[in-house]
Amino acid sequence: MKKFISEFRDFIVRGNVMDLAVAFIMGAAFTTVVKSVVDDLMMPLIGIVTKSVSFANIVWQVGSAQIKIGSFISTLITFIFTSLAVFVMIKGINAAQNLRKKSDKEEAEVVAETELSVLLEIRDTLAKNEAK
Repeated sequence: MKKFISEFRDFIVRGNVMDLAVAFIMGAAFTTVVKSVVDDLMMPLIGIVTKSVSFANIVWQVGSAQIKIGSFISTLITFIFTSLAVFVMIKGINAAQNLRKKSDKEEAEVVAETELSVLLEIRDTLAKNEAK
């Protein structure tokens, strides 16, 4: 049991689990911001266009059931904006990583070229000394 607790503690304290927890909290906060932008800024404008006081109050009555189409559309728009924002962030992160990889690769090529030129120079010098 002690080994299990020790392994669990090591798992929790590892950096990637903590990073995941921070990302989850930031994602929840970001979703709240996007939801506010959609509900408080965009939906009133859409409500003006659709001649509805509140877009979220658009309801289809089917028998005794109420289909809250306005609320669904609001949630769908929130999802689309959140997905778009995450896509743009991931695209930016990938571009930065590609630049870094390209820079590292170029630096490695320069180092390899420099080492090769030094070794060739040493070889040539040794060959001249042996010829004398």
